[in-house]
Amino acid sequence: MAARTAGRKGRPWRRARAQALEEGAGICWICGHGGARYADHKIPLQHWKAMGGDPNDPANLAPAHGALNRCSDCGRCCNESKGDRPYAPPVQGSRDW
Repeated sequence: MAARTAGRKGRPWRRARAQALEEGAGICWICGHGGARYADHKIPLQHWKAMGGDPNDPANLAPAHGALNRCSDCGRCCNESKGDRPYAPPVQGSRDW
């Protein structure tokens, strides 16, 4: 069994993370609010690796809020709430009931 941090440590990871945060301007790709300091794998890492992707590929990384960096607007830990599932936007129900 691979370690949970496999592919998320060392200089290559720090460079990819910095590039993703810079390109995303610190805007969380999950909630759309600013101040994100974590990098989240848009396609879950296990699926990305199965497709032959590099864990440190900035094309699969985007800024997100994490456990030590909650969103100041909505209070979520976006990266943790998404987990290792593909992202699906929340369903907005009708208020006409």
